[in-house]
Amino acid sequence: MPSLLERLLGDDTPDEQVDIESRQETADEALRNAVDRAGYPVEDCGITAVAVVNEGPDGEPIVVPVARFSLGEHVEEPDRDLVWDLVGEAADAIREPFEDVFVRHYDVQFTFDGDELFEAEECRRVLLTTDLVDRFSTDAGFSVADLRAAVEAADDIDDEVAPVAWGQPVDYSRSADAAVVVGGTAAAAAASASAASCAGAGAAAGTGGGAC
Repeated sequence: MPSLLERLLGDDTPDEQVDIESRQETADEALRNAVDRAGYPVEDCGITAVAVVNEGPDGEPIVVPVARFSLGEHVEEPDRDLVWDLVGEAADAIREPFEDVFVRHYDVQFTFDGDELFEAEECRRVLLTTDLVDRFSTDAGFSVADLRAAVEAADDIDDEVAPVAWGQPVDYSRSADAAVVVGGTAAAAAASASAASCAGAGAAAGTGGGAC
């Protein structure tokens, strides 16, 4: 039987892909609604992709949900307080739709000093562990400031291992052992790079996620 990744990258649409797409859409809607209600000064946002980076012994997907915020081409240096408020909104929006899926980590990306969601000169990301997201979303006494402090205290020099407080983006689609679900499609390599990572962001403008 083909592996999950082989099926995701094939011509058919496996049940796992349909499930991931549904979760992505639910999280995307929750995030956009939260950002709209709070009136955050961002140009765009969305849950732009879900990277399937591995599979468990029974074929269950191991995923990385990707949220992205465009802070605007006029922003040269992001307001870190705003960044962490948005990280908190992303954590709240993503956790419940993916709570019964094996999540490697949560990837919250920020584009700035460029043009909107998929055309940025600069991109940085915050990586959150599932434990931190669970605590933030369920413990009323654990604030955004506490989340920020915990991530910054645990961050080290490795930008690929969560938690990461402000690191360089990674293109999940460059791995031969990963598939990226983007707004109803699963693809590898450049076809989904812009939705899975800020790298090469202008290549697929309008793919995945929504506008805030």
